[in-house]
Amino acid sequence: MDIILTDEQQSAIKMTMDNPVSILTGGPGSGKTMTCKKIIQAAQNNKYSINLCAPSGKAARRMSEATGWNASTIHKLLEAQMNNGEFIFACGRTNPLKSDLIICDETSMVSSDLMASLLNAVENRTKILFVGDQDQLPSISAGAVLRDFLASKIIPHVNLSKIHRNSGDIVKACHKIKHGSSYTPSATLDLKTGLNLRHIEISSPAKIVKVIEDIIVNRMPERGYDPIWDVQVLCPTNKKTAMSCKGINEILQNSLNKNGPQEKTIFRAGDKVIQTKNKEIDGEYIVNGDIGQVVNIDKKGLKVKFFDPDRIVNISKTVNNLLMAYAITGHRFQGSEAPVIIIPVHKSFSFLVNRPWIYTAISRAQKICITIGQFSAIEKAIRKEDANVRVTRLQNLLESSTKILLGQSW
Repeated sequence: MDIILTDEQQSAIKMTMDNPVSILTGGPGSGKTMTCKKIIQAAQNNKYSINLCAPSGKAARRMSEATGWNASTIHKLLEAQMNNGEFIFACGRTNPLKSDLIICDETSMVSSDLMASLLNAVENRTKILFVGDQDQLPSISAGAVLRDFLASKIIPHVNLSKIHRNSGDIVKACHKIKHGSSYTPSATLDLKTGLNLRHIEISSPAKIVKVIEDIIVNRMPERGYDPIWDVQVLCPTNKKTAMSCKGINEILQNSLNKNGPQEKTIFRAGDKVIQTKNKEIDGEYIVNGDIGQVVNIDKKGLKVKFFDPDRIVNISKTVNNLLMAYAITGHRFQGSEAPVIIIPVHKSFSFLVNRPWIYTAISRAQKICITIGQFSAIEKAIRKEDANVRVTRLQNLLESSTKILLGQSW
């Protein structure tokens, strides 16, 4: 059956084909993926060579699955290599990418330095489309690239505003949150009728953690979800409270992983882990944000299997950049999705949680999102739009370099 595109989607296709640089934005369920598929079809009809990329391995895999076209991380596209602990790229001004069209997804999480490396490798003839959601959190590293691209108002831009995806209360709530409005949580969980955004009201931090544990260890398996790989807890902070990543990880490790503790490491075989720094180990590249599993521990160290793409890496027990990942921060989960997202919400997080944070966290859920704690903390976060605004010069540089950016010269 032919898909009937909206006027916005048709405009996005024309914009991409007519301009050297363009931007496509929209919230969850707005049709960004379908629009990208149609853009790829139009490019194929013109016999374009095409590259799809995203900042993280998981985002690249999702892009591949959604479009049916191979996508890679930006690092892989640029042929990353490690030099003195830092990534350098084989592709650049003297060795540009041979592509007629590049589509970069999840642009909101691309840092300034990575974006500079990507643009340095783009030829004048190449069209590039940046796709993303301007209401999500900015990148973990420095910069607010998508925000500044849009604020400069010099790059052609289409925002998809109509909700297409039938994802129930999660999508409806996200569109309310992005406009600064509160939402009504689902009265119960019933995915068939779109009731997929539940809130459980609790004041006590200790009870919040207990309920999180019960939902993940007992309730989610009853619904057919793997408690480790289908469920992700997103916290505002790494440590210092019982509701932090550290506190919840310790609880969930003991509940979900029955392998015994090991000497000289907090990890156990079977643990879900996340890498926190770009590294090359034994010829394998591990990027900040890569998720993996400890498959074995012995006297030599940890053997960790990372995903997207799959590879096994030997890592030191005592000197590494790993954290447990049953619970991770919202920033670390940018560009990723999970069937079930669990979010502790509490007034003690108010200095950390704002509208982009809660919007991003809820929008990571594919099937079910459950917030546990104080709903008043969510409402306060929704009203908190301008916290932690990053000060950058990119917007000014773009405005003063219009002719350069729009394709006369990179």
